[in-house]
Amino acid sequence: MRGFISGIVIGLAIGVIIAAKTAPEYKKGPENKLRNANIQLGNVANLSLASAFSSTMPITGDLGPILVKRLKKISNGSIIINFYEPEALIPTHNLFDAVSSGAVDTALSSSRFWSHKSPAFELFSSVPFGPDMVPYLTWFRQHGGQKLYENLYSRHNIHSMVCGITGAAGAGWFNHEITTLNDLRKSKIAASGLISKVYTAVGATTVKIKPSNFLSWLKLEKVNAVAFSTPATDLYLGLSKYAKYYYFPGWFQQASFIDLMFNLTKWKNLSTNQRKMIESACMANITHSMAANEAVQFDTLKKIVISGVEVRRFPPDIIRTLKSSWLSVANSQSTSNTEFKQILESLREFRRDYSIWQDLEKI
Repeated sequence: MRGFISGIVIGLAIGVIIAAKTAPEYKKGPENKLRNANIQLGNVANLSLASAFSSTMPITGDLGPILVKRLKKISNGSIIINFYEPEALIPTHNLFDAVSSGAVDTALSSSRFWSHKSPAFELFSSVPFGPDMVPYLTWFRQHGGQKLYENLYSRHNIHSMVCGITGAAGAGWFNHEITTLNDLRKSKIAASGLISKVYTAVGATTVKIKPSNFLSWLKLEKVNAVAFSTPATDLYLGLSKYAKYYYFPGWFQQASFIDLMFNLTKWKNLSTNQRKMIESACMANITHSMAANEAVQFDTLKKIVISGVEVRRFPPDIIRTLKSSWLSVANSQSTSNTEFKQILESLREFRRDYSIWQDLEKI
């Protein structure tokens, strides 16, 4: 019996030594009780996040790092996200497939990048002659947009959520004055997606190139115009160095969603509380990005003007022609793609009703 008891004591002692070597180190204090419990239960989610936006880029760039810090704090350590800069983990143009296959847990990007999967994705990035941030987000959250969005992504084994929003873009940077439609038709514009289709329909030449190549192509005069994003983002890319004119209004983007894509299986494997915390963190990101976007644009415009670029508006007849061309492109896309048609009709129906309220409440 003594030998049996001695064996138990020795076994327990060995177990304690092994546990001391292998168990995670717990922090003391009431604020760490939940974190320690999560570690004990094996509920820590350690995720990789590949971003399409450099952390140095204004507005969109800081959304990833802010999300990482916020989730670590509110989850008491049960959600740890490892942030990767663009191209560090996976080429940006492969992010969609990487998340879909599970090669990457999650990615921060824009739906405009996935038009080759379906043209409908672009309607969740920016809509030509579309709504600004408030009605766009209202349609998405309260009038059916989110369900259409989630259905579109889930077909590709992805659960996606809006995790940021930016405001109006410029119409484009040009090396020559645009006073007539003929001037616009002489342009060779670096553009993609629906922007490219509409400018092409007007009669301009468009070229699809990576944003990282905008500056060199402008400098070498391979293109004489670029249509891309908001003033802050465009200035960050250096477009003011080789363009003489910056035109408005941002007909192709009044608002744009930033997406957090999750591999669907890995999303489902998270606990209910973890999923809710991620959704809450993204809502906080949306609030942050709305305010940050509007706060920075005027100061950005001042820097652009000081650099010697002339800020102008397109003449009314050009805006009318662009809108007419967009309607033609939208009809064509709707005819060829039922998803595009369904989403666009949903947004248009909401905007018809919402416009009545907008008109009534204006002062």
